[in-house]
Amino acid sequence: MALSGIGGDELFAGYENFKRLKELQEKWLLKVIPGIALKIGGSLIKKKKRSIGNEKIAEILNLDNHALKNIYPLSRSVFTNKELNTLVKQNNASQTVAAIASAIKIDDKKILSAISCMEIKTYLQNVLLRDTDQMSMAVALEVREPFLDHHLVEFALGINDEQKYPSTPKKMLVDSMGDLLPSEIVNRPKMGFTLPWQHWLKNELKSFCENNITKLEAKGILKPNAAKNLWDRFLNDDPLVTWSRVWHLVVLNDWIDKNTIDIN
Repeated sequence: MALSGIGGDELFAGYENFKRLKELQEKWLLKVIPGIALKIGGSLIKKKKRSIGNEKIAEILNLDNHALKNIYPLSRSVFTNKELNTLVKQNNASQTVAAIASAIKIDDKKILSAISCMEIKTYLQNVLLRDTDQMSMAVALEVREPFLDHHLVEFALGINDEQKYPSTPKKMLVDSMGDLLPSEIVNRPKMGFTLPWQHWLKNELKSFCENNITKLEAKGILKPNAAKNLWDRFLNDDPLVTWSRVWHLVVLNDWIDKNTIDIN
């Protein structure tokens, strides 16, 4: 049996994304500056430095409506809407997350809680909980997530923004622990669990990736040459194509083949 901390970030605004999204909702300039000026600003940002972050900022500035329900899907998407349109045949391929975000009621005093609900209904249950369940069951390990007790979830979602994030991420959660948490844990910089995927895809996994990209192209799910072009850009170190963008396509084809999915 093992205990997991899943839910702590999602309930108590532990990700930097919470702060960014809340600030975007409160930026009055987005509401008064003409749309054409915002779009020009987005174009200038993209030209200044080619990066995924700047591409997403430009796409946000290009929106007609900067409500949270429209901005959130971009913050969690692997591909921007522009990239999806170059890959996928059908229009509005990213509307699933947008529909989830649109269904969540937003209180101006509890914007962080609205973001929490969006995180819970998308990233937490479809990625974090799924991955934890699959990996733990693979080694016969039982994992429990105490932060997802429904009483705690209901309590956390009822807290106003100024109490939940007065200065630093998860401050309310940290304060509740008192002196049980050493300062070196509290003040330690947030760290991800990064593996050398970029290197693996270009070396040890290169033939596996190319084989699946070729097979996916042949299935006709995506626009002609879309997957291959993305793969070539990745190999040429295009800063707008990280390993995760091509790996999703590789895994998609591998899953289709292993499960003999009929795509016709």
